[in-house]
Amino acid sequence: MTTIKDVAQRAGVSTAVVSAVVSGARGNVRMSEATRLRVEQAIQDTGYRVNHAAKSLSLSRSGVIAAVVPKIANPVFELAIRGMHAAAEEHGDVLLLADALWIRPGSHLMSRIVGTGMVDGVLLRSTEWGNETAEELTKRSIPYVILQNPRPDDSVSVWIDDAAGIGLATTHLLGLGHRRIALVGGPVLPIASCARVDGYRSALRAAGVRYDRSLIKQVGYEPPDLAAATRELLGSARPPSALIIDNIIAAPGAIAAVLDLGLRIPADLSIVVYQDLPIADAMRPAPSTVRMPVQQAGTRAYTTLRRMIDGRRVQSAQVTRPAPKLIDRGSTAPYAG
Repeated sequence: MTTIKDVAQRAGVSTAVVSAVVSGARGNVRMSEATRLRVEQAIQDTGYRVNHAAKSLSLSRSGVIAAVVPKIANPVFELAIRGMHAAAEEHGDVLLLADALWIRPGSHLMSRIVGTGMVDGVLLRSTEWGNETAEELTKRSIPYVILQNPRPDDSVSVWIDDAAGIGLATTHLLGLGHRRIALVGGPVLPIASCARVDGYRSALRAAGVRYDRSLIKQVGYEPPDLAAATRELLGSARPPSALIIDNIIAAPGAIAAVLDLGLRIPADLSIVVYQDLPIADAMRPAPSTVRMPVQQAGTRAYTTLRRMIDGRRVQSAQVTRPAPKLIDRGSTAPYAG
């Protein structure tokens, strides 16, 4: 059977270099691109295969990271999954995905996953799945990172700056002279606990604009719900002159409602959509969006979890950079009065 020493001898390098190439964790071993290619060719020539079972036993680790997220097919959250997967690949780990919406009460899926020792750590979007909670992970001393804004407890969290993202959209519209700016969509949470509303209110306060609770419709992310909320806002006695839609997946519902009412974008109503995807370029009218570092957040969440697995200290609440960026596609205009 071919060993790692055989590969090292063929490539003319040390076994440490071969191990770094095989695991993908080349950060601690310096090598040129030519050396890496030579080692990969030697691996192919010799037919060398890693004995993952033996490796896991020697490290007391499985090399598997579980990610439990809602709506895996959601294109926005898919960006976070891409970041996790790329980081796992680089470190030689396997990413095990589970959709939280598929976990039924009584399935005890999380207990079964962590109870068998098949995963080294868990990346979570929610702290509850079915009738299980993150306490199950704490009890079993399984490291985990929550993909959310900073939490009131000591849980380690990594996510984007939702307050800054919505704040940027609001500030952009305020700069165009709009004062009645509505926020539609977003998580169905109490106003006091929503970072996005915090960003909206902070931007209004900085501009000296009075906050009007009636301009906020937190109805979730289903397009029909956003359409209904948008019709309600625009049919009121004092309709908004600008609309922030949270988020781009649900935006078609709100935009369709605007157009069905015979309003023109941006002549009659300015629109900014939170989150950015390539599909925005194909929408008509193409909405201006706020681009957030979602993929980078996925990568950072994984690397933070890996540090925890390695027994290293990490910051409990982390916000991912770079800062939000407004992508102007012409769906906003100065307030016409």
